[in-house]
Amino acid sequence: MHEVSIAESLADLIRRHLPPHQHLIGITVRIGPIHGVVPESLEMAWNVVSEKEGWSGSQLHVITPPWRLRCGACGRCWEPVTVDEHCTCGSPHADIMAGDEFVLESIDVESAVNCPQ
Repeated sequence: MHEVSIAESLADLIRRHLPPHQHLIGITVRIGPIHGVVPESLEMAWNVVSEKEGWSGSQLHVITPPWRLRCGACGRCWEPVTVDEHCTCGSPHADIMAGDEFVLESIDVESAVNCPQ
């Protein structure tokens, strides 16, 4: 299950960018289907990793964009069911236009310091 190593890598990235005195509320990642990530498995892995990091209760939001291919022969763009789907023109050559991204889109935080009024 490579989702555990992905969750650990996300934690490493967050540790480097989490501002001092901030509490992690959640993160949003955009992961294309080419990576073979099962969102539910990544969420389970995130729960374990975030608990270990002291970010208990932080939420992981996974956005999975659709595949988008463009035919090298006719230029047609479409959202296939699988990445190896041939174009309707018969050409087996297509370029991936979307679905291969892996982006940490946001880190949501709140102040962990409570100042008396």
